[in-house]
Amino acid sequence: MAHGFFTIEQWRGKQWLPVCQVDGCRSLTVALRELERRGNPGFFRVMQMQRMVWTEKTDGKLRLRKWHANSPDTLSRTARAYDRDGGRWPARQRG
Repeated sequence: MAHGFFTIEQWRGKQWLPVCQVDGCRSLTVALRELERRGNPGFFRVMQMQRMVWTEKTDGKLRLRKWHANSPDTLSRTARAYDRDGGRWPARQRG
């Protein structure tokens, strides 16, 4: 089962700042070990990005396409595709 990916952020100057990311093939325990490995004191949060949802209206009904975001790269590529395609899911060409 995919876990998504984890982003560790630190509270600094009244805002959350990213420290590192741990890919989806890892667990929360691995993300916490990475924080320990870095050895920096502070106040941190671990955010888990698990699902991406691309929605659009088709025939007046909202359609949801959902899948796991296993890495920040996967999420970025999908966001670029969404922008490139104007929020419209690419139609499959029949051949």
